[in-house]
Amino acid sequence: MPTTPVRLPHSGLLVPHTGYTVTSFTGHQTHDGVAFTATLRLNKKAIGVIQNAGRGGPDTFYSNTAGDHRQKHQDLEDFAALCTDPRGTTPTLDSVLSDLVAEYETSRDIARAAKRGNTLLRLMTDHELGDGPMGWPSPAAYTETSPALAADHERLRASLTEDEELAPSALAWWQIWDATAGRWIDVTPRPAHLPADPA
Repeated sequence: MPTTPVRLPHSGLLVPHTGYTVTSFTGHQTHDGVAFTATLRLNKKAIGVIQNAGRGGPDTFYSNTAGDHRQKHQDLEDFAALCTDPRGTTPTLDSVLSDLVAEYETSRDIARAAKRGNTLLRLMTDHELGDGPMGWPSPAAYTETSPALAADHERLRASLTEDEELAPSALAWWQIWDATAGRWIDVTPRPAHLPADPA
């Protein structure tokens, strides 16, 4: 297990180690979001589940053994306290659990696209708060692209910007998953107020 901080590729969360992982996910859409249960492991051993009732509430951890729930929860709190989110701040445990679930779901979707011979794209969108953009974008949509377009970013960029349904707004941009580099790469220009991702 790495002892130096690692930036998770899909959420951008900087973690002190990669021992905590989500390995399964079952969910369904509700009026207020997605209700789900996801298995959480520590160093490959299942320690409990992350759940959300789909009513707009936080993601919550539940231990798979009653006697050590408090200790496992404290260990997760300690882990979250050592994490750094893309804004450079310390996230809440709820946010960290959400990012771990997002890492699993995105990796799963990348693998599914690859089985079809395709590459995953994601639309990143910054959010506005009254006086302007927040500077903290998040994934808003996913789609797939063919091998031919994945290999030709100029053609891919043109196809995305010329399609009325896919063309990004002023606060959004498309990225493509680069499996060789293990990172997301911008396909269309990101908003000028946002810095480029570090290489």
